[in-house]
Amino acid sequence: MAGEKSKKSGEIGEALASALLDRIGWKNLIHNVSVECNTPSHVNDERNPRQSHGEDQIFLYHNPFHDDRTDYVHVSNKNTIGSYPKEGTLRSNFKSHIKELSQTIECAKYNQKLREIGSSFGAKKNRLHSGLLIWFHNDHEDIEKSILNDLAPSRLDIEGDSSFYVIDNGRASFLLKVVDDLRKRAINGNYQFFYPRIGTSITVDEMRTGNTLPLELLASDIIPAVVTVGGNKELVIYANESFDTESYKNLMAYGLSFASGLITTIRIGMPNYNAARDEEASNQARLAFHSRPEEITPFSFTRSILDLLQEGKQ
Repeated sequence: MAGEKSKKSGEIGEALASALLDRIGWKNLIHNVSVECNTPSHVNDERNPRQSHGEDQIFLYHNPFHDDRTDYVHVSNKNTIGSYPKEGTLRSNFKSHIKELSQTIECAKYNQKLREIGSSFGAKKNRLHSGLLIWFHNDHEDIEKSILNDLAPSRLDIEGDSSFYVIDNGRASFLLKVVDDLRKRAINGNYQFFYPRIGTSITVDEMRTGNTLPLELLASDIIPAVVTVGGNKELVIYANESFDTESYKNLMAYGLSFASGLITTIRIGMPNYNAARDEEASNQARLAFHSRPEEITPFSFTRSILDLLQEGKQ
C-alpha cells in the first residue's frame, strides 16, 4: 500500500509539474533520463554505490541574460499527499531533495547522452547546469501555501557551485495567475515575457522577449511581459507583493526603465490592489514621474467584482 501511495503521489506531482512548466513556455522537456553515476561517494539508501541517477525532466534554453550561454535545468518533482510536513521535517526533507538533485547534476555534467542532446539543441560555448525542485502539496484548505520562508534558514552543506531554485504551491499559484491574466489580455493578439537587460548580457544576439520564462524570472517576484493586440503594445508588470505607495513607485520606475520610451502603455499588477480603496494613493504616487507621458495603470490580477470599477462597460 505504501509503495502504491508513493507511486501515485509521484505521478500526480509529475503531471502537475509538467502542466505548470508547459504554461510558462517550457515546451520541449526531456523526460526520464537515466544518468550513469560516476562518483564513488554517491550511495543509495542501502549505502551501496549508486549505479545511476534518475532524472524527472531536463530543460535546455539559451539564457537571455548571459551572452553565449545555454542553461541545462535539471527538474526534480516532489509531491505530498495532504499538507506539507511540519517545519523540522520540512527542512530535513528539503535538504534530502536538494542533495539528491545536486548529486544528479554532479554526474550529469559529464554524461555523454546529455552532451549529444546539447549538440542537437545547438548549445552554446558556456553551459550551466542548475537544479529546479518543484515540490507541491495537495491540501485544498491551504492550497496556495508557500514554504520558501520556512526553508530560507536551511544550511545545505553540499559541494559544487550549482544554483538551485524552488517552486512550491505559493510560487506556482503566482505563476498561474500571471499566465491566466496574460492569456485574457492577449485575446486576438499575443504575449511574450520580457527579458530586461540584467546579468552580463551586452550583445544583441538574444531577443529581449520570448515565450519561455527563464529561471531568473521564474524565481523573481516581478515578472514583466509585453502584450500585443491589434498592433498596440503594452508592457505588463506582475508583482508578487502587496500594494503600497512606495512599492508602486518602485514598480513604476522599473516599468519606465524597461519600456525605455518605446512602449507608452504600462500596466502594473499587484494581487491586492483595490481600485475603490487605493486609486487616490496610486494617483498621488504617479506624480513622482509627472514629466513622463506614458500611461501607467495599476490593476489586480486577482479578480473580483471591484474590477468593474476599472473595466467599465464592455
